[in-house]
Amino acid sequence: AASQVAYGGTTDGKTIFGNLCHACHETGAGGAPMLSNKAAWTARLAQGEATLLKHAIEGYTGTEGMMPAKGGNPALTDEQVKATVDWMIAQVK
Repeated sequence: AASQVAYGGTTDGKTIFGNLCHACHETGAGGAPMLSNKAAWTARLAQGEATLLKHAIEGYTGTEGMMPAKGGNPALTDEQVKATVDWMIAQVK
């Protein structure tokens, strides 16, 4: 049997954010930079999209917090994570 893909396979970053990522990125849980706090994203954006995407897919633990791999949902495809990272970057620029 084929494995289940999260959220019907959608690549709508806003939809995925609203179903998963908002839990930390709208509350600051786990030290997550909040989407509403553009200043918190300045240094992260300076690292480049490739680094942000790598951290979102593989997970990352830093001095200020941690990002679980694929936001804690292994059913997300890399393409879905990229779509969500792209959507989030557009919101904080």
